[in-house]
Amino acid sequence: MAVVIRRLEERDEVAAFDCGDEALNNYLKRHAWANQQKCSIGVTYVALDEGAPLSVIGYFTLATASVPRDAFPKKYVRGLPPYDLPLILLARLAVDRRFSGKGLGHALISEAFKIAVRVADAVGCRCIITDAYRDRVDWYARYGFIALEGTAESGPQRMFLDIRTVRMALKGSQ
Repeated sequence: MAVVIRRLEERDEVAAFDCGDEALNNYLKRHAWANQQKCSIGVTYVALDEGAPLSVIGYFTLATASVPRDAFPKKYVRGLPPYDLPLILLARLAVDRRFSGKGLGHALISEAFKIAVRVADAVGCRCIITDAYRDRVDWYARYGFIALEGTAESGPQRMFLDIRTVRMALKGSQ
């Protein structure tokens, strides 16, 4: 299966998308386009099967944010100024159930990393951050994300990945 990942377009077919999580399905179907085009608060990138070029089979959303410096372990912020750290928020990442287990999640997060490095080079940011569902923490950890202390036990786990680590990994894979 050949996959294309690109920015969400209004004509993309999202109605059949089902990742098994109603909140993630609903975001793609009802909010992603408006948040991207009208509100400018996040950009959604979609994975499309070249065999069905408008049908969305996975997606991720990126936005910018900042987090207080003291939310991070001291060893990661040593030597940084005493104010909030700019970052890229990996707000959502989902794969349609029909395509689960085929490496699409890896393709999506890899593309998110490439975009994050370009953004960091253009405007500066310290890390990528995500709020991982508890059952996905290990998946994100395999990519180098580190859990932040103080996250609510019942909700998502806030995790971060230093942009320098991403940059080095991408250079090593070229």
